[in-house]
Amino acid sequence: MTAEALLTLEVEPTRSSVTEPTLLAVIRAARDGDERAFEEIMLASERRVALLAWRILGDAEEVKEATQETFLRVFRHLSQFDDQLDFFGWLFRIAVNVCRDIEKRRRRRWIFAPADEGMSVASDARAADDVLAARDDAALLTRAIDALPAKERLAVILREVQELSTEEVAAILGSSPATVRVQVSKARSKLRVWIEAWRGGAR
Repeated sequence: MTAEALLTLEVEPTRSSVTEPTLLAVIRAARDGDERAFEEIMLASERRVALLAWRILGDAEEVKEATQETFLRVFRHLSQFDDQLDFFGWLFRIAVNVCRDIEKRRRRRWIFAPADEGMSVASDARAADDVLAARDDAALLTRAIDALPAKERLAVILREVQELSTEEVAAILGSSPATVRVQVSKARSKLRVWIEAWRGGAR
C-alpha cells in the first residue's frame, strides 16, 4: 500500500465483520480435534499474522517468535472463539497481545543491559538520514508508521493496513470506537506531514 493510498482511505471499511462460512467450517473441525483443519487455519492466516507482527516489531526473529506464540495461543483457546464474530479480528487481538508481551520483554532487556550493549541498541536504531534517503513510497510509509506513538501505530495498522472495522480495532485494543477514530485521525495527519517533509528533504 502506497502512502497516498493509506492517507486517502475512507473512514469506514467495506469488509465483512463475520467469518466466511468455509473458514468457519474449518474452525469448527479444528475445535473437534481435526489437526489437518488447524493446519488449514494456519495456512490461511499465517502470512497475515507475520505481516502484522512485522509492522509492530520490525525484527525478523521477534516476528518468528510472535507468529509461533500467536498460533500456540490460538490452538489453546480456539474453543473460546465466538462463531458470530470475525475470526481474523479475534486472531489479530491475540497477535497484538503477543507482540506487546515481546515488546515488554525487549524493554526490560534494554533497561538491564550493560552500557556498551545499550549503546549498540541505540546505534542500531533507524537514523533520520536513512529516512530522508528513502524515496520509495513503501519505505517512507513503513518508517512513518514506525515513528508513531504505540497506540496510534497499532490503531492505524489494524484499521488501515489490516482493514479491520473501527469496532474490531476497538475490541482488539480494549478501547472505544471513538478513541480509535481519534487515534487513526491523528496518525494519518502525522503520516501526511512526515511523508511530505521527508520527500522534500530527499530532493
